[in-house]
Amino acid sequence: MDPRAVGRWVLRRPPVEWGTALVVLVLLASGLFGGLREVDTDPVRPLVLGAPVTAEPVQLTVEAVYTVTQFPGIPASGDTPEAYPDDPSGGRFVVVEGTVTNTSDATLRSDVLYRLIGLDGDEGGDGDGGAGGFVSRTRPGELVPAADARPALAYTMPEKRALTSAQPGLTYRVAWLFDQSSSRPAPTRLQVAVNEHTWRQDTLDFSYGWKDPEPRARAEVPVGTGRPS
Repeated sequence: MDPRAVGRWVLRRPPVEWGTALVVLVLLASGLFGGLREVDTDPVRPLVLGAPVTAEPVQLTVEAVYTVTQFPGIPASGDTPEAYPDDPSGGRFVVVEGTVTNTSDATLRSDVLYRLIGLDGDEGGDGDGGAGGFVSRTRPGELVPAADARPALAYTMPEKRALTSAQPGLTYRVAWLFDQSSSRPAPTRLQVAVNEHTWRQDTLDFSYGWKDPEPRARAEVPVGTGRPS
């Protein structure tokens, strides 16, 4: 066949045929490299107790989840009354204990540190499965489900100092305390999530910071009674 005739025939093809041919060539080429791979659209990974999770701007390991009716040993400062209570206002603390390392190059403040951990309900329980009745941090006097709960307090361990900041590169052992009403059953299992933040500019004051906490790892875990030894 005359190559020049073939060339003239190709040039006379309409654009839609060129597009189809291009798609076919891309698919054939991708087959040489394992084909088109499925895109992972779910960033949430399984949470494993004792295993570290990288969730910007930290690396966090959840070690244990348990309930207590008191969290004693919080130090007072001189004659100043304790600003952080030993006793939960609702009658029970759900405690998530673990370690957190600031992997960023700047100091993290409490607005980020308190939102590193989130809760959700017991999918297999009766009623709310002990996953309700958490004291709201934004609506005084109201009780909210676990999914809307926020830590009432967060302390470094074992010295039990308020976790107000985390320095770059340092690792802290932390207890996040969720205040729950003792009028509800103590949970035996809860969904625990490690939240990741996004570095972006604020739309109101245009400052930059870590915002928009979203789960990076999550799992339903057993909830013990009393601090583990």
